Amino acid sequence: MIKPKKFIEEIDFKETCEDAISWHLKLDNNENVYGAPDLAYSALKNISKEELGFYPNPEKLIDKLSLTYELNKKNILLTNGAQDALKLCFDAYLEMNDEILTYDYEYFDLILYAKTNGAVIKKIEYDEKFVINSEKIIESISDKTKILYVSTPDEYTGSIIKPSFIEQIAQKFPNLLIIADCSYINFDEETVFEDYIDKAKKLDNVVIIKSFSKDYALAGLRIAFIAANENIIKNLKKIILPNNVNSAAINCAISALDDKNRINEIKELNSKAKEELHEGLKVLGHKPYESHSNFILCDFGKYCKYYYEKLKKNGVIVKNFPEDSLFNSCLRIGVPKLSGVKYILELLKVKDMLIFDVDGVIFDIINSHVVAIAETFKYFTGQEADKSEILRLKNLGGMSCDWDVTLHLLKNCGYDVQMSELISVFQNFFFNPASKIENKKYLIDEEKLLIPKETFEKITEKYDLVIFTGRLKDEINYSFNKFGIGKYFYHFVFGDDLPKNMLKPNPYGILKILDICPHKSIRYLGCGVDGIIAANMAKIETIGVVSPDSDFNSTVNNFKHLCAKYILDDINLIYEFLTDILPE
Repeated sequence: MIKPKKFIEEIDFKETCEDAISWHLKLDNNENVYGAPDLAYSALKNISKEELGFYPNPEKLIDKLSLTYELNKKNILLTNGAQDALKLCFDAYLEMNDEILTYDYEYFDLILYAKTNGAVIKKIEYDEKFVINSEKIIESISDKTKILYVSTPDEYTGSIIKPSFIEQIAQKFPNLLIIADCSYINFDEETVFEDYIDKAKKLDNVVIIKSFSKDYALAGLRIAFIAANENIIKNLKKIILPNNVNSAAINCAISALDDKNRINEIKELNSKAKEELHEGLKVLGHKPYESHSNFILCDFGKYCKYYYEKLKKNGVIVKNFPEDSLFNSCLRIGVPKLSGVKYILELLKVKDMLIFDVDGVIFDIINSHVVAIAETFKYFTGQEADKSEILRLKNLGGMSCDWDVTLHLLKNCGYDVQMSELISVFQNFFFNPASKIENKKYLIDEEKLLIPKETFEKITEKYDLVIFTGRLKDEINYSFNKFGIGKYFYHFVFGDDLPKNMLKPNPYGILKILDICPHKSIRYLGCGVDGIIAANMAKIETIGVVSPDSDFNSTVNNFKHLCAKYILDDINLIYEFLTDILPE
């Protein structure tokens, strides 16, 4: 097989279809929620057949930009979005081992373009969380530094790099190329884009990038421009692809620039919604950072991943960050319209929480897990298993999962089987997504939902729901997707999340939930002895659920012996139980 460059092989490529999902609020990429100007939309609808049939004429937009910003046409270059502009600059000016200095060292495109040219990214450290220190930028510049890249407002924090500081750096370091992406600048209440353009006019080592994606809401057309010294523009033109921008984008950008009142209107609407979102987040106890853009970076602390899932499962997609990121406890939330702000703040309110076990509570397992134990027993012994004995052992407790129950049965009959072999056989009966056998039917498909979806829908009006189960992640994902109930649960602790010695009845899984899932009160619903013990050890209220396959009297006696706070003898009555019996 032909191999690409080494650094390309090392890129962790993950395909995602999230952009194709129809979200209630899509706020992860900071797109303009107010839509393109009417004039731009009209230009798109009215594009002629001739314009579609011939290569584009970029001079029309260059003329318009020249008049709008009082720029010489030789100082303007159109690009296919801001990323294209950045790549052009890097390709033209970076050589092997050159250094790029930046705060935006987590920006994937920047990393990609730097590595493509063999350059090295040097990060500027924040003095305190996300506060830009101008002096530290100056201190970080060395003889190796070829490019200083900033976005202003910064695309993660919303912070501003003032035009006066760009000029100061440019004059102090004449051999340094300063690239400033100003794509968000029209959302700022304190600065104007023309102040940055002025620096590109008077300084020969400053590049200003401006996209039409954010403020003019033309992200789908991919159009931007570079303002820079004539010599820089000449160098970029040497390597730019011909016809790199399309006719539709050119026409829409021209019309958008004519719609001068639209930007002021959007700025005002964004400012009002941003202020309400910022204050609402503070009132809820979170830490939103000041933003000069159309998004807010907010620190949710240890609850960050939980809130991300809760927002996502309620149709709100925001930007989250990897564990190794400086922003790993934060979400970047694009500012929606005021109605969207209210929706988000309502979702972020802390509710009472219910922890659900799965077996016998959400799914009827009599024809799945119980049969898998019996079939595995038969595989090794050639004998039929006593299903009543299986149920007795499962309800007895002290065994962390059904593999242990199966092993116990085998040992009682004198069979010494290695756990690894047992697991392989068991999973081939119950569920094995790694199997090469196509269209194989597994016992997991025999399970039935004990709680209707409509009931979950009603419960979530008052409660947030999470899962604590000994089942494996693949099994839960399969079944929850199959029955369409995954969206009701915002956090999961699976059997394969925990070390063997931390499974039920150890309370470790529940304690993890208590630590990272915000809640007013919290209760556990389970039908197994080990789950009730774990919840009691975690000092939370327990609700013992009598599963359809259990012996009613012995199960109730078990729950009473274990001091379960409540006993629910029919899971179908859970909504009535939560509404009428549990205290407010």
